[in-house]
Amino acid sequence: MEKFLIEVSFEAGNKVGGIWTVLTSKSSYMKKEFGDNYLAIGFYNQSQAAMEFTETAPPQFIKDAIANLKLEGVKIYFGKWSSANDVNILLIDSKEFENKHINEIKTNFWNAFNIDSLNSPGDYNEPLAWSYSVGAIIEELSKTINKKLVVQVHEWLSAGSLLYLKYKKVNVPTVFTIHATVLGRAISYSGGNTNEYVMQNKDITQDMPYKYGVAAKHFTEKAGAGNATIFTAVSSVVAKEARVILGKEPDLVTINGIDTDNLPDTNSIETLRENARKKITNFLNAYFLPFYDINTNKLRIFVTSGRYEFYDKGYDIFIDALGKLDKMLTDGDSIIALIAVPTGTVGVRNDVAANYLTYIGIKSALDEDLKNFDKLVSESPDLEETTANMAYSKMINDSRKLIQQLRKNKITNPPLTPFMLSYPENNDAILNKLHENGLENTEKNHVKVIFYPKYLVVGDELLNLTYYEMLALSTAGFFISKYEPFGYTPLEAAAYMSISFTSDLSGFGQYLLNDYKNNYKGVFVEKMLGKKRDEYIAQTAKDMMKIALMGEDELLKLKISANQLANQFGWDKFLPFYIKAYDEALKRTSL
Repeated sequence: MEKFLIEVSFEAGNKVGGIWTVLTSKSSYMKKEFGDNYLAIGFYNQSQAAMEFTETAPPQFIKDAIANLKLEGVKIYFGKWSSANDVNILLIDSKEFENKHINEIKTNFWNAFNIDSLNSPGDYNEPLAWSYSVGAIIEELSKTINKKLVVQVHEWLSAGSLLYLKYKKVNVPTVFTIHATVLGRAISYSGGNTNEYVMQNKDITQDMPYKYGVAAKHFTEKAGAGNATIFTAVSSVVAKEARVILGKEPDLVTINGIDTDNLPDTNSIETLRENARKKITNFLNAYFLPFYDINTNKLRIFVTSGRYEFYDKGYDIFIDALGKLDKMLTDGDSIIALIAVPTGTVGVRNDVAANYLTYIGIKSALDEDLKNFDKLVSESPDLEETTANMAYSKMINDSRKLIQQLRKNKITNPPLTPFMLSYPENNDAILNKLHENGLENTEKNHVKVIFYPKYLVVGDELLNLTYYEMLALSTAGFFISKYEPFGYTPLEAAAYMSISFTSDLSGFGQYLLNDYKNNYKGVFVEKMLGKKRDEYIAQTAKDMMKIALMGEDELLKLKISANQLANQFGWDKFLPFYIKAYDEALKRTSL
């Protein structure tokens, strides 16, 4: 009999984090594997649904299940998930159900699974009610799907669905996959060392989930791991973490891949890079030329990006290493460090906007002068040298006058961020760390920094870059996380021909060290395990220096190697581990 897979995630059709990328990147492979025997179930977010969901009439087996559902206040939408190769998806709006029944759900789960949610935060109630209602929908679908049904559940946010099935004694095999642990992330987010607990096999004391404010989420996650038919983790790092923090050894490690079938080839990436380079050159000139000269032709660009998790994502390490690099570089050597980390903003700074508009006006005028000069030369083959010199001199004089206009009354330095934050700048960890390292964008700083606190999209106020354009134009991407269960970002950077840095605390870094040994190039794994902070910051700075001074030919070789390595991480290689989990879940349920 054929398998039918239901995949449950709060991020299905709802782009809020990394699991959305996991689901969309493997969607074409899921269609090949399951065809119409695949159904995603996600959270109904009206604004997101408007962008990536097309409602259609549901097939009969879904109509029958919905008709039999006895839950008040649940709205169900069926359709195609456009961001995921139009796979079938149910989006569930459980807000009214949550308002009426959240305390009843909490009581049920306390009695059945000892989940203490008495003082849970507001961001716990919504996914709990949603996942509980998803469980009820799956219960009805299990009666109308005439195939071997398996339910894949991602993270604590969706765990309520499998707990509902367990609570109601619905005999459906479930696979629960964690991409991190709630408590592990919370410890690291607060500046602690999750790895210390894992490596030393330290006991997680009863008060720790309460201390870090994640008790309800932690206990839900723990119950999910303990009650699923099969429990999996996305890397060996998370598997070890689960053993210590959740007290449960995963049955399998199910590594996440990328959609290598739809990656652009190297020629397309080069075209993307050239177009992106033009955009960022405009921006950098507008940003720095009002204050001092900057040669954008020779610049190396270092980037980091991700959620604003200052310690987890290693932004402190990146900035401290940049501070050392700034002192190591000599005259003539410059680096642009782009920190693309979204946070609250209230708009572009007035001075930046004014400079940008002035620069665009100047550039247009100079482009017109150049156009006229080219026309004069091309249309007058017998042009006298004095006439040509006069036209050329006019163009140069106009340039000087316009630059003087641009620099009029500029007595400070370019700001570290082009945006006004929605909170006091002295409360921002990234800006404070930049100040601490003397990275102030002075003319003498060899490392120029731009903290870009907006999501990268075409049509934004300034950069006008997509995320993938940023990766393609960067010389190197630094993603030296202290807490990274796997690490999609360095893998994506490598795929777009950016030399990529990760750490041996990440799942991706550990996979390279264990499975590839030293047989890879273009991606570097910074050694942090067992080392003091000063040591790995100094090593990162040295590696930055090597890239900063490396010749173009050698850089290109590394970029090509990074791309080739990334292409070995396709879903065709890693999806079989998930299929194995589904087969094992079916086998265990039939015993």
